[in-house]
Amino acid sequence: MGKINIQMYSFFDGKHNDSRENLRTAAELGYDGVELFTPDFGIPADEMKSLTEELGLAVVSMHAPAKGDIVGLIPYAKALGCHNIGLSMETMMTEADVHRWAGEMNEIGKVLKAEGCRMIYHNHTQEFAPCGDARIIDVLIRETDPEGVGFELDAGWCAAAGFDPVEVVSEYAGRIKLIHIKESSEVIGPLPPIDITKAEIVDGRPVFSPEVQAMLDHARAINCPACEGLVDWAGLKAAADAAGCEAYIVEREFSKGDRVEQLREDLMRYRNIF
Repeated sequence: MGKINIQMYSFFDGKHNDSRENLRTAAELGYDGVELFTPDFGIPADEMKSLTEELGLAVVSMHAPAKGDIVGLIPYAKALGCHNIGLSMETMMTEADVHRWAGEMNEIGKVLKAEGCRMIYHNHTQEFAPCGDARIIDVLIRETDPEGVGFELDAGWCAAAGFDPVEVVSEYAGRIKLIHIKESSEVIGPLPPIDITKAEIVDGRPVFSPEVQAMLDHARAINCPACEGLVDWAGLKAAADAAGCEAYIVEREFSKGDRVEQLREDLMRYRNIF
């Protein structure tokens, strides 16, 4: 039986706001490890190390709040024995932005590599939009150094964009280091990029126009229960294992019922595959 981890953002539904409690819940549900995100860094590294060791949770990755925070998380990551420091999304409004971001990832990756870590970039649907004669994700992978930069394929967003994650993993064997095992029920295509830096921030969250918010809400709502959507999980597991994927990480962005019970059910279903 393979190990299944959880992105701690999965508890971020407005009801579960205590990182320490969420870590305990992750362990009680039976997850093997975690991917940390912004609120979790409020726990000092030494306490986080003690807590995750007590709970038997490996820290397989972490998502920085912003790209400017990635390098600063190196000491935190090293204290936990974690080698992957990622970013969940970068704003790329133009093709020039795509090439610029590839260059920035290379620079960040050099710094992380020197410290025994790796830069990781996570996709949404936007990375499957056209960029020249390819897709954004193709350009980012081709223009980054595999020695310092890896990718975390969100299988749910990939499928929602209209592409087969099995094919992506196979095409870029060795570059996809982590997999977000998220399920999507509908193909919505690559959504247009959003410049979050121009959004008003209220209570720590960006506020968008009603039209943009409706688009984002629908995109979240297609995050359906495990094994009820678009992804061929058995095929993806086989392809990802063959391609050198290092960790599988459940992520939940939406649930119709109780979030914790949904995460429990997801894990039970994925256990039959992973």
